[in-house]
Amino acid sequence: MSLSRLAVLVSTALIGFGLPASAAAVPAVSTVSKADSPTAVSWLQRAAAAPNRISYHGTQIITAWGPQGASSAMFDITHAASQGSEISVLGSSSAPGAKAFVQRATAADAAIDGGPLALLQATYQLVDKCCTDLIGRTAVLVEALRADQTLAARFWIDKTTGLLLQRQLFSEDGKTMVRATVFTELEIEDSEFLGHLPPMLPSGVEAVGMGKVDNLRSQGWVCAPELPASLKLYDVHRDTANGSLQFSYSDGLFNVSVFEQRGTLDPAAVAGFSSTDSPGVYQRYGMPSYVVWSSGGIVYTLIGDLPPDQLGEVVRAFGHDVPIKLTAIERLGTGLAKIATWLTPMGALSPKLG
Repeated sequence: MSLSRLAVLVSTALIGFGLPASAAAVPAVSTVSKADSPTAVSWLQRAAAAPNRISYHGTQIITAWGPQGASSAMFDITHAASQGSEISVLGSSSAPGAKAFVQRATAADAAIDGGPLALLQATYQLVDKCCTDLIGRTAVLVEALRADQTLAARFWIDKTTGLLLQRQLFSEDGKTMVRATVFTELEIEDSEFLGHLPPMLPSGVEAVGMGKVDNLRSQGWVCAPELPASLKLYDVHRDTANGSLQFSYSDGLFNVSVFEQRGTLDPAAVAGFSSTDSPGVYQRYGMPSYVVWSSGGIVYTLIGDLPPDQLGEVVRAFGHDVPIKLTAIERLGTGLAKIATWLTPMGALSPKLG
């Protein structure tokens, strides 16, 4: 299950810019009984819209912590507000000079560092804290709190431009940091123009949308409206070449993509993965983490940036088959990882990048 370096880079870029989705992709969510700070909401809305107004050049570092230790990657980003972002890998001997283009999001794609803003508002209490300085710029600090008032995330937003300068995510204890995205250098540009690189999504990948979810269930696909850890289904894509489906879930902070493909799991597809306590379930922690299994004639590939304990809860919500020996003809599902690196909204990083 090798990952294309360019595909890895493209999906990594989605951490900061989000996978484009239609306005109808984010489902209606009942408002949680909480008191959001209007100022905090306003700043987050401004941060979601800022990339469509502000051009810039900067260096960004993404770090994740988990059972494997810390995984980090550094990127050079040139962003043109009218086009999108050209992103290059820095500080990695495994992918020197690798480069990709992430297209400009539409106004309907309001997201903060890859998480739908509507789900962030629905799931967490948003509060503004204070002003501070970060990389020589005046920033405002916004926090997202869980229902029990533990800290879920911190956002540092540039006061002048509205750009998101730094984001930190915390585990359920509110103290353990599990992910950080931070600009170490940032220069605002009057204008930028990017040469046209290959499109973000390969040919053959189409948006299905939420309106056809019930029909997919009637065809035997498992597309739960929500998963543990407050994750809600907000978008669906299909690969027309092999018929696999991608179901995108988020709580506004953490993101999970569940890929479903008809067939039986090929053992070769999980080479390098670790076995789990559940027979036939294989995992690889990293940035992001992968879990692969099969059930009822469907191969599942789950890719997410959840902390390990919450990731386990999500996986246990699905059925699992006991593995069997396969013939060469029966081995299916090996091409799913390639699609996943292009479509996952949280960004798939190869272990070679950190």
